[in-house]
Amino acid sequence: MPIYEYRCKDCDEPFERLLLTIGQEPDDLACPACGSREVQRLISVVAVHGGESGSQAEEESPPPRPPVFGRKELNKVLKNKRSTG
Repeated sequence: MPIYEYRCKDCDEPFERLLLTIGQEPDDLACPACGSREVQRLISVVAVHGGESGSQAEEESPPPRPPVFGRKELNKVLKNKRSTG
């Protein structure tokens, strides 16, 4: 359920509206301050949360990916475990 931001074209008041459907404007959409139906949907800012500091997060490389095993590699690992254990 997205929350959309709007601004009234008559009184310039910004407001938010929780919508149950994506991409469809509700029939009863009106400014809560003045009641005008002349409203415009705004482009929302997206919040991104990072580590302790923004510069530190940029310098760090992404964590290494775990190895991907195919059937051949998996059989080799299992064979080594059986022979050592």
